[in-house]
Amino acid sequence: MEFRNKFGDLNSFILDSLRGLDETIQYRCGEKRKKEMEIRSDELGRTQKELNRLESAQRSVTNLTILLFSAAMLFLLIFFKQQGRVDLTGMVVGTIAMMGSFGPVTALASLSNNLNQTLASGERVLSLLEEEPQVEEIIGEPGTEFENAAAEQVDFAYDGEQILKNYSMEIQKGRILGIHGQSGSGKSTLLKLLMRFWDVQGGRIQISQKDVRKINTSDLRNMVSYVTQETCLFHDSIANNIAVGKPGASREEIMEAAKKASIHDFIMALPKGYDTEVGELGDTLSGGEKQRIGIARAFLHDGPCMLLDEPTSNLDSLNEGIILKSLKEGRGDKTVLLVSHRKSTMNLADMVYEMDKERAS
Repeated sequence: MEFRNKFGDLNSFILDSLRGLDETIQYRCGEKRKKEMEIRSDELGRTQKELNRLESAQRSVTNLTILLFSAAMLFLLIFFKQQGRVDLTGMVVGTIAMMGSFGPVTALASLSNNLNQTLASGERVLSLLEEEPQVEEIIGEPGTEFENAAAEQVDFAYDGEQILKNYSMEIQKGRILGIHGQSGSGKSTLLKLLMRFWDVQGGRIQISQKDVRKINTSDLRNMVSYVTQETCLFHDSIANNIAVGKPGASREEIMEAAKKASIHDFIMALPKGYDTEVGELGDTLSGGEKQRIGIARAFLHDGPCMLLDEPTSNLDSLNEGIILKSLKEGRGDKTVLLVSHRKSTMNLADMVYEMDKERAS
């Protein structure tokens, strides 16, 4: 039972990490998650070793029992032979039959019930190890600081569907720029190209007049704070979920980021405050609360550029107003690229780019 519980916990942790892969990459928490995974794997390994030890002891007892019963049968047949109740052939055949009958049963008992699961898991692990990253990390280039950004005649298709075609836009430093359009028009794709989760297939994305394909990946991650449509929360405390934006952040820094995201008062009203567990996938919080935690992460990360992908898409007007007010008051001199299909969200923007399915530029 203990092994199965730890095995289930490790599976949940891995799934949790995969669901939050965007946040892990953006805020460079991969090493922390990796260490936690190694710790849990080591604990599972120790439990497995203990089970193997117990299994070995059980096998020894089983073999000893078989040996004792076989010896008892042999002595019993010898006794019967002395009384003339069996002959030599019967004694030998009876002893051999007794000893041989245990073989198949012992073999089946030693076969792991999880053999098929083990083989399937091994196949999945090997498949993952053989996966190639869609983009390679860049290292060794001169350092880059954020000044501005732009998309220049960008083409991008996904699974044969043209998402962006000859698309261009400029992102000026210190301004709030809105991208408005229907779902499927390529708004989120543009943000992912800016983050270089994918590479463009034509044209280029540039930051500070440099192609993102020639900017160190670590510099790019430090410059940009990315808030996705669905903020992923790990099965952990609120404080640790906000701290994803800056590993090692102090409690004061976390609280300050939460204040900028207008969620500090809500957190303090909870029984355990910042130590409150959010549950798996943050199921104890509402959509607006999750989004504000995501924005708090971005403020804590403190990158000069913020990319916000539909931060109010699933919220009512009241929560939308709270989040937009938080962004306006807490952003300072940061550059904000705000993506939404809602026109009301665009009221915050200094300038709005319209995108639609039929665009050519």
